[in-house]
Amino acid sequence: MSQTININASTTVATIDIEGTIGSAEQGTSVTTYKELKERLEQIEQLQTPIVMVNIRSVGGDVSDAMLIYEALLSLDAHITTRCYGYTASAATIIAQAANEGCREIADSALYLIHNCSLSTEGNAQQLIEQAELLKKTDERIAAIYAAHSDKDAEYYAQIMSQNGGQGVWLSPEQALEAGLVDTIVTADTAPTKGLIERVAKWLGLTSDKPAQTAPATQLPVGKRSDTQTTTTRSSLIALTEGQAAVQPTTTAPIEDPDYQGAALTANAAAYNRDLAAFK
Repeated sequence: MSQTININASTTVATIDIEGTIGSAEQGTSVTTYKELKERLEQIEQLQTPIVMVNIRSVGGDVSDAMLIYEALLSLDAHITTRCYGYTASAATIIAQAANEGCREIADSALYLIHNCSLSTEGNAQQLIEQAELLKKTDERIAAIYAAHSDKDAEYYAQIMSQNGGQGVWLSPEQALEAGLVDTIVTADTAPTKGLIERVAKWLGLTSDKPAQTAPATQLPVGKRSDTQTTTTRSSLIALTEGQAAVQPTTTAPIEDPDYQGAALTANAAAYNRDLAAFK
């Protein structure tokens, strides 16, 4: 199985890349599992990194793993931003909700899909009825997660998910923003600002080498992250600045110009050389 959760971390920012299929998949495909993410989150907790950027490039997969990943991110003691790229669909959109308030981002070239969950099963009539009930409850839970991070109710999302026979509808970044599924559309020309990471860390009450203080535990609604302040700074710049700082120039080992004499000869050229040698 290829590695599909990567973490790059400094004392201030950790970047998590989630790619491929969520949960189990056929052999040879990229897979992101809850088990893998849990191990990476434990690394972040040990590093005590106060700011976490989660890049999501996935068309979905297993709902159970996606919900576990979502809940694990919510429990992380850090300021979290999620950013969706490309086709972000199905179970991946659940993970995308695990950001601090106002910090769910989507690239301006992305597409976003929410729909009713499905499964492949077999069994007798009673077993199929029970599976259908499970699907309905799962759809209700997913709609409730979307609603917990927006100003719309669960029924609003249930209606979108049930369109096209339950296959949902692909939303543009603007439509996803209007639907309350994301908070910010990120464009490619977003420019970094000098010292932004330090200023955001100061805004959060942190320093680049000092972890955040753990706030007293509070009782929250299911699937809702608590924030003591409202973000006004474009958090998307954090990952961009950190990424650019970590990039090294590409280098190429010097080589001599190719030797013409070592080049492969055509049949005519080889015959000419043999004739030339015979006359010497």
